[in-house]
Amino acid sequence: MLIQRIRPALWLALATAFVLGFGHPAGAASVAGLYEAEAAFEGEREAGFRAALAQVLVRVTGRRDVVDRPAVEPLLDDAAAYVQQFRQPGPGRLWAAFDGVAVERELARLGLPVWGVERPGTLLWIAVDAGGGERFVVASGDEVPAESAIRQQVLDAAARRGIPVVFPLMDAEDRSRASFAEVWGGFEDSIRDASARYGVDAVLVGRLSADDLGYGRWTFYGADGVARWSGDVGASIDRLADRFAARFAVVTTGAAREVRLAVSGVETIADYGRVSRFLGSLTAVERVGVERVEQDRIVYRIELRGGADALGEAVRLDGLLRADDTAGPEYELNYRVAR
Repeated sequence: MLIQRIRPALWLALATAFVLGFGHPAGAASVAGLYEAEAAFEGEREAGFRAALAQVLVRVTGRRDVVDRPAVEPLLDDAAAYVQQFRQPGPGRLWAAFDGVAVERELARLGLPVWGVERPGTLLWIAVDAGGGERFVVASGDEVPAESAIRQQVLDAAARRGIPVVFPLMDAEDRSRASFAEVWGGFEDSIRDASARYGVDAVLVGRLSADDLGYGRWTFYGADGVARWSGDVGASIDRLADRFAARFAVVTTGAAREVRLAVSGVETIADYGRVSRFLGSLTAVERVGVERVEQDRIVYRIELRGGADALGEAVRLDGLLRADDTAGPEYELNYRVAR
């Protein structure tokens, strides 16, 4: 086996990790700028810090109503204490970057959820009947002014909530699989087939008409099922973000819980590095360290911020690991490197 050829090097790497204990605190970089915001303000600069932190709290907790909670008022009032950098790009506007670790610590103390940087990506198929025979699916590049305006609406709303979204290229391959008629008609098989090339976690289909380009019909396809609703672009992105946050934002439940997680199929140092970095990046994981190596299986000690369900959701979302149904009950969680 390949694992036997690299055994000395693997043991050296794992021994180093073991000596360092539970490794590094969780953290990754899938979504940049979660703790940065630009806001308009009047009067004192502190008002700008408060408005910017309010945006950050919505993005990081996944809760639109978080700033309305009385328990959060002291945090907002003390917003300046969490600022690491700031600048004023123009009169009455302020950009600020906040201390993410300190903000997360305060949210945990308040019993509020934290949604980390690892977030599901969504592909948007938006079919628009603009009237006068003008029909199109919003693509990733500029085409017509109406298309550009709708795309920017989506991007602004997604940035506000901190969710990654992409648009189809609408090249020859896309058009052959999901034409305007198929997107407008909601042909699920065609849409799913055309979406496969983009490697996203979810798909959101919108249909807008000339009667009201700000209001449409939407269909969501994700790992947790299919959902349909009506609303404008901003409200629909909010609904998408709310849905994800309900699954992936983690509330710290007092004392951290420790579990053992076994990963089989670790055949190379590269496998070990990918798995270890992935586990360490998850919001649900406070700390991660290696307990032992058994042939091609590595047993990790995981210190959880929340419950094991949140960890399981994050693992399913990424796709690096899959559940190992052949493993015995020796360890609480069993996975295998997906090939």
